Amino acid sequence: MIALLAAALIAAGASFAADLEIPPRTAPQDVSVQKGPPNCSRWTDECVNCSRGGDGEPPVCSNIGFACQPQAVRCLSPAIPHSEPQKK
Repeated sequence: MIALLAAALIAAGASFAADLEIPPRTAPQDVSVQKGPPNCSRWTDECVNCSRGGDGEPPVCSNIGFACQPQAVRCLSPAIPHSEPQKK
């Protein structure tokens, strides 16, 4: 009798959960892991690491892991203008 009642409650809860609407996740329009933040030479979302090449070349990014949960994109290394020499 108790098992039958428990099964009925579980079925009722499952049907309620199926009716919930889940809004789609939206990413910010101005920054993506493929484009990267402006004035940044290396960036990550903790799943994918990207870096900018030379002028006019597209960024190069690593592959994402199968179980990774991306975070907010953050800059790891600011871009160095080509007119300034690098400091050592």
